[in-house]
This record gives sequence, structure tokens and C-alpha cells, in this order.
Amino acid sequence: MKKNALITLCLVVAVDAASFGILLPVVPFLVNQLTGSFNPVSVTGVLAAYSGLQFIGAPIIGRLSDRHGRRKVLTITVAISGIALIGSGLAQSLLVLLLFQALNGASSGVFAIAQAVVADSVSDLKQRTVNFGALGASLGIGFVIGPGVGGVIGAIDPKLPFFIAAAFCLLNVLLIRLRLTESRPVSHDKADSESGQNLLWGQGQAALRRLIGVYFLFYLGFNAFNGIFVLAAKDRFNWGPQPSGLVLVYVGVVSVIVQGALLPNLLKRFRAERLSVIGLTLVGAAMIGVSGINNGYELYITQLLFAGGVGLSTPGLRSSMSICVNENQQGALGGMTQSVISLTSLFGPLLSGQLYGNIGYEATFQAQAVIVLLAMTLLVVSNNRPINQAVKTPSA
Repeated sequence: MKKNALITLCLVVAVDAASFGILLPVVPFLVNQLTGSFNPVSVTGVLAAYSGLQFIGAPIIGRLSDRHGRRKVLTITVAISGIALIGSGLAQSLLVLLLFQALNGASSGVFAIAQAVVADSVSDLKQRTVNFGALGASLGIGFVIGPGVGGVIGAIDPKLPFFIAAAFCLLNVLLIRLRLTESRPVSHDKADSESGQNLLWGQGQAALRRLIGVYFLFYLGFNAFNGIFVLAAKDRFNWGPQPSGLVLVYVGVVSVIVQGALLPNLLKRFRAERLSVIGLTLVGAAMIGVSGINNGYELYITQLLFAGGVGLSTPGLRSSMSICVNENQQGALGGMTQSVISLTSLFGPLLSGQLYGNIGYEATFQAQAVIVLLAMTLLVVSNNRPINQAVKTPSA
């Protein structure tokens, strides 16, 4: 994959992540502004609306990009997200906010298509993992910019970050149209259009099913954590949007360093599968640590483990899944993995909201740790079984 193409793709991913991350510190406070309450079910429900429609939309977007090309589909979906964010900022009721966030989720497909572009362009497994790591680092950069901006601007008015996020979408449309080249020609082959239908249940796809199971469990714990973090920090440490946003910025910085600088060097010595196991273990340990702290600034210790673990685990998982399908299915696979994230983003916050309301702070984060450590156990079992590699995509 050409360096300029990877840089442009990473910029697109970073801007998209910033447009989402900018909202995280302010959602509870916008819900309070609209309803007069910090009700945990309402707060997590906004994130669930986004994720629920992303669960439906992401596989469709992925398959459309296999059929009609990555660049065209990406432009349209980002433009729709921008419109949805403007509508969210103008919302005068919780219902309207939920509807526009549902539209935003349905059109969210940047990272799914970005993964497909990398898979289109790189055949070597280690280099593909490095490039997936670069995409992950770009997500981290977005989450450095987004929550920091959201925390500061949200302290003025929790609606303002939605308009900033819409401006980020406009910037992304310009980047896509002016600098991103097409990695997959438009296909009129009916087989290509049906490429996503037998991803999991086709012959020889047991390895992919196991890896999807790992991915699901990890992101269920991950999104349960993120869905309750700001509210838990408010209750436990009396924090507002700014200190919570700064912790999210810190997580992003660590993630960038791990995926952008450490991962390529670590892959020279260790297999990606082993790094993924280590990473999942670190995330589980971080969640257990969060459950026991009483001083908010101790989060800077636990979240070092959390961010490092995420940075080590996810690129290898994505790379391992990408070699299980052929070149006509990379968009469908990207859509499926994004759909898994969306499903867990839907149920994770709802789960943590219910747990938090019924069993309290400590047990909520301990339950999340158990889920992630189950994912680690399944990955260890999966690594001891062979993966049948599908046809590899040509290097660009």
C-alpha cells in the first residue's frame, strides 16, 4: 500500500473518530438539559440508538462498497452523518435526539470501509497488521482531539460539540473526494454483490466464527465500560465533562503510541496472536483496577493498562479475520465486524446502565472484566487451532 494512500486513509479515520469522540463527554449533560435528569438509562439509550442502527447499516454499507467501490460509498455515508449531527444539535427533545443519533449510526461506515481498503491493498499478514495498527492509532488521535474539544466546548453548552462534529464530517468529505483513491473497481458481478452472505457459515469458516466470538466478547466489555464511564466518574469522583474528557484524551495518546510506534517493533519479535492475548489480559486487569479506586486521578494508572491492551489486541484480531475471507468479501467483513461493535455498543451501555443502577460501581466494572477475560480465554483456545486462509488480496 502506497504511503500517501495510507496517510490519507488514516486522516479520514482520525477525523471520523474525532467527530464521534467529541460527543462522549457531553451526552449525559445534554440529556440532563433536555429532560432535567441524569437518568442512566436515558444517557446510555442515546448511545444505544446510534449503535442499534449502526448494527443494521454497517453490513449493508460494507457490501455496497464491495459492489460500488469504497470511495463513492464512503462519501455518501459521511455526508449523511454530518446532516444527522446538525439535527442532533438542534434537537429540543430526547426523542428527536434519539432519532437523529439513530440516523447517524445507520450511516456510520468509515472504519469498516477503511479496513477493507487496507485488505484490498496489502497481502502480507504482518504488514497488514501494522497497517491495521496505523488505523487504530488514527482512531486514538481522533479520541485525543474529540473528547478534549468536547469537554471544553461542552462546558459552555452541551449542544455545541454536535455542530463541531458536523464540521469534521464536511472536512472528511473533502479529504475523501480530493485525496483518497479507489482501491476496488466497481463490480457488476452478482457473486460479488452476494459476497457477504456466507461469511460465517461457508465451508472452512470455523476459524472466522471463533474470532468473531472473541471480537464480540471483547467489545461487549469494552463498550459496557465506555457507556458508563462518564456517569460513573461524575458519581464516584464528582467529575464534570472536562476531567472525564481529559482521561479519554490520555487513553487516546497511549493508544496512538502503542499502535503507531510500539506495535510495528513488537511484531518483529512476537506473533500478532500472542500480542492480542496479552492485550486482552491487560484490559481485563485495568477494569478490575477501576472497580477498586477511590481517587479519580488513579484512573491515569488503570487507563494506561486499558489503552495499551486495546492497542495490542485489536490490530491482530482484525488482521487474523481478514485472511479468512477473499478479496470480494473484505467490505462485507468490515461491515460485519463494525456490526459486531455496534451490537455490543447497543447492549454494552444498556447492560452497564442496568448493572450500575442495581448493583453499584464496583460490581459493574468487575462484571466487564469477566467478559473481557472470557474473550482472552476463547482466543487462547482459537490460537491452538488452524486457520484456513482464503485467497489473499494483491499488494498495491
